[in-house]
Amino acid sequence: MQSPQSVEFQVSLPRLRRWCLLLGSLGTLVLWQMAGFPPAVGFLVGAVASWMNFGLLHAVVERLGPDPKPGSRRVISLFALRYFGLGALGYVTLRVFGSNPAAFCAGLLVAPFAMLLDAIFELIYART
Repeated sequence: MQSPQSVEFQVSLPRLRRWCLLLGSLGTLVLWQMAGFPPAVGFLVGAVASWMNFGLLHAVVERLGPDPKPGSRRVISLFALRYFGLGALGYVTLRVFGSNPAAFCAGLLVAPFAMLLDAIFELIYART
């Protein structure tokens, strides 16, 4: 049997993903209009990296909970190598596309802001 927090998070997880998509696409479009193509690509790559990092963290934490799933070596190795991949991705984005480092770092904040927006949504609209 699942705990109430687990059930609530399973309801919130798709909404978090939608918030990430909304913030990432909206931020990319606004940055494209205001600053041009290279910063917009940097933001988009950062947003995608943020979304993938959130998914990876979710997979690792799900394996640690009260009803743990069997661990897989792929998830553990990806978790260990995520900072190396993030650094390589940032370097390639900055060198190849000539993007602004601030735009890339702002894109990395998409998942935390999606969580903040989801928490505000829960505070306003949760009637349980």
